[in-house]
Amino acid sequence: MRPACLPRLSLIALPLLAFPAFAETPLEAALAAPTEGPTYRFDLKIEDNDLKAEAQVDPSRPEGEHLTLISPAADTLEGKAAERYAELKENTSGDKIWCNNFNQNIPADAKMISESGDAAVYSFTPLPGEDKETAKVYKHLTGRVTVSKEKPAILAFEMFAEKPFKPAMVARIDSFSMTANCGRAPDGRTYVQNLALDVSGNAMMQAFSQSERREVTNLVALPGTSADTALGQR
Repeated sequence: MRPACLPRLSLIALPLLAFPAFAETPLEAALAAPTEGPTYRFDLKIEDNDLKAEAQVDPSRPEGEHLTLISPAADTLEGKAAERYAELKENTSGDKIWCNNFNQNIPADAKMISESGDAAVYSFTPLPGEDKETAKVYKHLTGRVTVSKEKPAILAFEMFAEKPFKPAMVARIDSFSMTANCGRAPDGRTYVQNLALDVSGNAMMQAFSQSERREVTNLVALPGTSADTALGQR
């Protein structure tokens, strides 16, 4: 004989099965935001210890020629400025501007430290990837990411050292700060609109100081690249 209590238990279980799954956090939604979209041509301003320049980056050009210097003229550069330009020209691809590239640095245990109606901020120790030298630095840093709640995406990313540290026996970092502020591309993804890097310390008994500023503007989708990715679709 079927136990008298079985129908009653079934009536309790059915509504439980209909409950929705737990909602994803703002960070989870941002990390899962679309990564595909058009390829863009854009303008780049860069200023560091060796070079201050304006350039255009066009991924449709042949490899090694994606970056074209606008000002100053390339043939006027000398010494470290010429070396820096050659390095940028060789290594610039045009596909590293997306803020979702920071996804790989954000661990699953990132903790929310503040929240507003539009955004949430998380703190964490940044993941360094597989590079052992990078790992020696990142383990001393604090990372923070700001994500949009309304239109999931990364809005800002930063890493900084709260105190001096030694990544190696012969080196000391006195200060480290990297800040990236993100803008919205026409397809809804966010890109590194402004980046600031400042590092100072001592290596091999020699003081050093490194500073870099970058600004990306005037994104123009290249003909024939996909523009079908809609903001928020996954």
